[in-house]
This record gives sequence, structure tokens and C-alpha cells, in this order.
Amino acid sequence: MPELPEVEYTARQLRASVVGATIREAYVFWERAISHPAVPDFLAEVAGRRIEGVRRRGKFLLIDLSGNMFLSIHRRMTGNFLLLPVGWGLDTSLREQDRVAWNTRGPRFYVDGGQEAAEQAEFKYCRACFVFEDGRCLLFTDPRKFGKIGLWPREREQEALKGLGPEPLEAEFSVERFASSLRGRRTGIKQVLLDQTVVAGVGNIYADEALFYARIHPLRRAESLSEDEMRTLHEGIVDVLTRGIEHGGTSFNDYRDLWGEAGDNFNHVRVYHQEGKPCSRCGTVIERMVIAQRSAHFCPGCQQAPAQPGDVVTSVP
Repeated sequence: MPELPEVEYTARQLRASVVGATIREAYVFWERAISHPAVPDFLAEVAGRRIEGVRRRGKFLLIDLSGNMFLSIHRRMTGNFLLLPVGWGLDTSLREQDRVAWNTRGPRFYVDGGQEAAEQAEFKYCRACFVFEDGRCLLFTDPRKFGKIGLWPREREQEALKGLGPEPLEAEFSVERFASSLRGRRTGIKQVLLDQTVVAGVGNIYADEALFYARIHPLRRAESLSEDEMRTLHEGIVDVLTRGIEHGGTSFNDYRDLWGEAGDNFNHVRVYHQEGKPCSRCGTVIERMVIAQRSAHFCPGCQQAPAQPGDVVTSVP
């Protein structure tokens, strides 16, 4: 699932590429991709609006539109945006030819002259398409079909984004606020970091990396952390998210940027998906475990479990 760095990197690319563009029309090829409002209303309301800005909140991508409206996009597991230059066409004939195949693959895209490009992975599984007045197309592709797009009035932004905690790269995410959210929690620290009400935008990748940075075992109870450990973990969260953005996000399978390119942060992670490899810090072999049905990667040498049994939660095999 794209996390804060992946969403932020795409937001920056969109900000540089589509602000000022006007949406001539939109197409929806998988109706369940639209979370609000109903699809006919969505299509009617989004047409003719000018893109005035691009923001991010947690893992949500926000596109500000004229008329005090905005698009909220949660990419979930496999959602990506792809910006096509002028000259691309859209073929929806598969919808009438083979409805089952259409529901899986969506439309195909071609350049002038009819040359098909659908064999390229980044063009497949398009669930929505925004066509700009200048002829460019912004595609939302999503093989797993979990991603959601909503169109909202600006006064309902709090409703659309309810339940999100502080932004970890903003001043509101202070050490004091973070420490306060950990005190009294008997839940494992890895699970707490994935709670979007505690810190918005952190997911499995960057939780593992932040815990490694702070030398904290993922099974530690959140309430067992010392003041120094909470301060170091706070620092680690900010550090790994910042570096993730600088490296264009982390690509393992599905995440791609606006131009279909994979992020480079995969080459910079220390523990995530590194099980069986030596720790870059101490040489101990990286291990993987399952906590609450989520994988956790850690170094048993650098991130040792505490001596007090009560400070550790039980893992799920």
C-alpha cells in the first residue's frame, strides 16, 4: 500500500504538472472506485472544473478544484496515477465484447495511428480517467480495485478525512504529543504506529524502518518505552519518511509514480523485506514475524526484546 512518502511524491509531481489544467470530462470504468457522490453526480460535478492545487493528508491525495470542491483519493493497495501526454486515445469496446474481461482489465489506450499500448503494465486496470482541456489524460489504475475517489465540497473536508492523527512532517507532530499517545497503551508499538489516529500516513514499511532506527523491538508494549526511546522513535519516523520522499517512494510490486517509474527507496530500506540478509548495522541476520496479521521485519541484534516479559506482547505465528 502506498504510504506517506509515495503519496507525497506523487502529489509533488501532480502539483508541478496539472495545476491550472481544466477537466473537460471524466470517465469511470469501475463504479465502486467512486466513494462519493453517486457516479452520475460525480461525472457531472467534476466536468469543467479547474485544478487549483494538490495536497496530501496522511495517505490521502487531495486535488483542489474550482468552485470550492476537492477530490480525495485513497490509493489503498495498488492504486496509481499515470499522466498521458496529448495524442492518446481511449478504446472501451471491450465493455460490450467481454464484460468479465472488462471488469478485470478496463479500457485500452492507444496513440494516434492505432498503435496499442495496453500490453504495458502501467496502462492496465484503469478504473477512472480525467481528460483535460489540453488533451492530456490522467489515469487512475488499480489492479486490486480497493482504491477510492471522492468529490467533496471544501466545507466537508473534515468529514471526508475523519479519524486522521497529526501529520508527522508538520510541527503538530511534536515529541510531547507523540509520547502522550503512547503512554498507557499496552498494545505493541508496531501496531500503534499503524494506527492512523496516532500518526497519519505511516504504514508497514516505514513503521519497520522507524523501529529499526530507534533500536526498538516491534513487540514492545508502547507504554514500556522510556522517554529517550520515544524521542528517538519520533526522530526515526521523521527521518525515514523524509528519506522515503527524497528517494521517490518504495516500490516492491505495484507502486509507480506519475510517469510509471518505480521508486528508488527499495534500495535504501534497512529491514523491510530484508529477512535473511545481514543487518547493515551489526551483521545479525534480519528476521520476519507476524504481528496482528501484518509482517514485521527487525534485527534481533539491534532491536532486542526487553528482559521484562510484561513489556512484550505475543506475536501471531
